[in-house]
Amino acid sequence: MKYPLAGLALASLLLVSPWAGAAPKDGAADKLAPMLESLEIGSPLPTLPDCADKRTPDGRDVTALCVEVRGDGVMRQVGVPRDKRPAFMDGPHVVAFVDRNALVGLIVPTDGVRSEKTAVESLTARYGKPFRSEQVEMKDKAGQPVKSTHAGWMRKPLTVELYAIPEDPNNGTIEMLLPQARVLMADQDKAMAQQLNPNAASAAQAAPASKAEAKKGKDGKW
Repeated sequence: MKYPLAGLALASLLLVSPWAGAAPKDGAADKLAPMLESLEIGSPLPTLPDCADKRTPDGRDVTALCVEVRGDGVMRQVGVPRDKRPAFMDGPHVVAFVDRNALVGLIVPTDGVRSEKTAVESLTARYGKPFRSEQVEMKDKAGQPVKSTHAGWMRKPLTVELYAIPEDPNNGTIEMLLPQARVLMADQDKAMAQQLNPNAASAAQAAPASKAEAKKGKDGKW
């Protein structure tokens, strides 16, 4: 089980978009449909307004699809209005992975074990029976044991994964990723690790040179 930190060209992505967001088997049960019809994985990310202009009066929600201006362009926080997001989604934002303006992945925060049954039903309605599903034993913040579903779906090359956060099972995640998104996630994790521990990165770069020097000194040649 993995819990990531936070991993091609547009022409190739457009070739997969017809099935990446294909119509579900059971439209009534697919609670993700309104959001994914607007944010279609494998297609260009639509031009969205700044969320600063689309907030509700209390500032806690958004009134239309929008994007937060913060971000590096690869990972973008997209606001989803209430009428387009599923009830099991936690908060008004998803994380979008963008490669050359193509939407290659979404990370959807959920209510974890509190609503995972509905989330599983919705994903199954859209993508069919999961290729794997297991019950994972966890403990909530009060120390009480709970069981959570960890499940995965695949519609190649799109992969979908649902899981609860071990430290707090009342929060969870749905990952919907094309291979390009995983590359972007790995690059982001690597960059963050280097920021947190730059000395380790320098040592890793110096290690090959040190080994080469040792070999040269021993053999008298490279």
